[in-house]
Amino acid sequence: MKITFLEGQYELARKTIEETPECGMMPVREMNRKIFDDYRTFALRRTVKRVYEHSRFYRTAMETAGIRPEEIRGFEDLVKLPFTFPGDLRGNSYNFLCMSERYVERPISFYSSGTTGIKKRMFFSFHDIGRVRDFIGTAMNSIADTEDTRILSLMTNSNGRGASQVYVDSVKARGMEAFTGNMEDGAEEILLLSQQHGCNVWFGDIGTIYRTAKELEELGYDLSSIGMKLIYVTMGNISAPVRAYLENIFQCELITHYGLTEVGWGFAIEQPGLGGYYTNELDVYTEVVDPNTGDVLPDGIEGELTYTIIGKEAMPLIRYRSGDIASICRTKEEGRLDLVGFIRRRLEGTLITPSGAEITPAMVEEVLYTFPQVIDYRLYNCIDHVEIEVETTGEGQGSLGGLIGDKLGTLPGMHELGPVKITFLPRGELKKYCYEKKRFVQR
Repeated sequence: MKITFLEGQYELARKTIEETPECGMMPVREMNRKIFDDYRTFALRRTVKRVYEHSRFYRTAMETAGIRPEEIRGFEDLVKLPFTFPGDLRGNSYNFLCMSERYVERPISFYSSGTTGIKKRMFFSFHDIGRVRDFIGTAMNSIADTEDTRILSLMTNSNGRGASQVYVDSVKARGMEAFTGNMEDGAEEILLLSQQHGCNVWFGDIGTIYRTAKELEELGYDLSSIGMKLIYVTMGNISAPVRAYLENIFQCELITHYGLTEVGWGFAIEQPGLGGYYTNELDVYTEVVDPNTGDVLPDGIEGELTYTIIGKEAMPLIRYRSGDIASICRTKEEGRLDLVGFIRRRLEGTLITPSGAEITPAMVEEVLYTFPQVIDYRLYNCIDHVEIEVETTGEGQGSLGGLIGDKLGTLPGMHELGPVKITFLPRGELKKYCYEKKRFVQR
């Protein structure tokens, strides 16, 4: 049985209301948008009160701003509260913690470097992990049937305690079959594991799945014959050439996922045909703000996605600036949810030319992957030029560098950054960077 994303959100809302008598709402059989939003408003007020009473960081921030918890009555009042930035979390996690460490699920307390090199330690309570798993399971059920779905998870899985295991446990609880792989495994090892379990869905970061497909194709495998019915990718932008290649080589649909450790991994799933994602609105409220002024932007205007986590108890974050740039279209229409646009760039991953033009990794990627020889790449912003390290299948490298350089030169403003130097690397050299999102590294 397959459900819609909205049905999954309403199902979780009914369950949450039943388990939260202090919200003052009667258990409901038939959920609607008003009841859903009424509960979210309660969750917001509870969260603001909780962080004021238990988080040293937020109590100080709110007192400095002269704001009391009772002044935050609804989401429109969030603008009264200060932002939280990734740098605030560096070496400071315990000042965000809202409960004793003995109630923290320690195996899920980990460091995430993201793309900026900032070490961020996030805490999740047993209750938080339960909500994460509930969401992941119901969200997955919105894109895959509970019957005849066997998933191979290709994410990090350090000693069975990584994101891969959390994902597998979540979808198993929903009634699907799932098996833990590892993004560091070799291509044939991944395929063998998949075939052993009869998997017909792969879930993993886009770089790992693309690399695996390319290497298996080189080895002569016919990937259209292995019976895949869905490729579900995460951890980064997906260019049009890569999407087209994967859908063609596997002969199945591809759907993208967007998530952040800070909001609890599972967060948003692409809605085919709508041009964006539905998000976990039950637990997270999304704003879009001007990256420079912090002003909230109107619907449809791109800005920095900013999150307030209202469904987490150990370490809720208030107005957390993600660095991801996208737009949002809100709705009160029954049967719909707010739509967050695709994330095309991050603030720290963009180069600004002297004339003000923006060069993003996504723009470069659209060019690179028009060349089928390209497997992976890494970007460097040097003093007087741009350097791109490229890993390829090994075919036609003699002329490939010039062709890539010429095509990149057509990007608006690219010539202002100096010449583009293309360096070809040995096979597998860039796999060690599979955990990184794409950005221009300063060199």
